[in-house]
Amino acid sequence: MSDAPEYDNATASSEQPVPENLETVATPVRVRRSPLFGRFIGTGVAIGILVSMLLALFLPNSTGVGRFMVFVVLTLGLGLIGALVGGALATSLDRGLDRASSPRPEGNR
Repeated sequence: MSDAPEYDNATASSEQPVPENLETVATPVRVRRSPLFGRFIGTGVAIGILVSMLLALFLPNSTGVGRFMVFVVLTLGLGLIGALVGGALATSLDRGLDRASSPRPEGNR
């Protein structure tokens, strides 16, 4: 024997609203679909790393420190720039989606 309460199917079905009474019981909600900021920032960093890899491979190496150090310095700079651009893009998309989904008063169109 368990101490857990037993539920009767008859009481469970009586708590569910009937379609005729649904308008009086239901609460209207708005589903907000916002962009995932981490994914945008991560994509910006990945693009920065890819661009820095291509630049380190194809630009002439006239510094004498080696291609790897050029890649590291470019990755630090372009990764940061990519993260900032990705975050700015996600923020602007979030604000645009918030304005598009918010209800507007009828007088202010």
